[in-house]
Amino acid sequence: MTIKGVLFDLDGTLVDSTDLILRTFKVTLNNFIHKTVSDADIIRYLGLPLRECLAHFDAEQADEMVQYYRVYNNKMHDKLVKPFPSVTDGLIALENMGIKKAVVTSKTSEMARRGLEVLKIDSYISNIIGCGECTKHKPDSEPMLKGAKAIFLEPHECLCVGDSPYDLLSGRSAGCRTIAVNWSLFSNQEFSALITPDYIIDELSDLVKIIKSINEKEQ
Repeated sequence: MTIKGVLFDLDGTLVDSTDLILRTFKVTLNNFIHKTVSDADIIRYLGLPLRECLAHFDAEQADEMVQYYRVYNNKMHDKLVKPFPSVTDGLIALENMGIKKAVVTSKTSEMARRGLEVLKIDSYISNIIGCGECTKHKPDSEPMLKGAKAIFLEPHECLCVGDSPYDLLSGRSAGCRTIAVNWSLFSNQEFSALITPDYIIDELSDLVKIIKSINEKEQ
């Protein structure tokens, strides 16, 4: 089946929010558990829903930590999010191919839209599936299934692109081909312990070559 759409994760894939996320996690955890947590301890849970991430550090205070996290994150968001170098050019290339595009994220769709707007790439994304649109979350298949449905495609007509193994586990279980970005904070070892991507890309425009190759073989 030919590829007609791409389901993107947001943070760490389209939007460089590493500084924002790590700083917000550290401020939140320091406030509640009064402990300095390493970047590596945080990164291993990125891609999971926020409450689940925070519950790994203190399950009893997870709900309060989520609220604190969101307030601080909202305050610092626009100052700290940055673009990845290849993202805009890659999205334009996909747009020129007529490829449909949706974002499937574990954050709220409102904050996802805000990040896209700050970086001026919102016009290239037709739909957003956030945590509020799902009852189950990554690595479950539901978010990617809803992402494909939102752009009127079947999962096997879509590529799932992410920086976290949880993104790709969701995509693969939904029936998508999976692509890991080479700018992920996860090491190859951490990735391979959970999933082996179908492809790895060095820049977003590499998707164009992959889609053309797949579609030529399907003809």
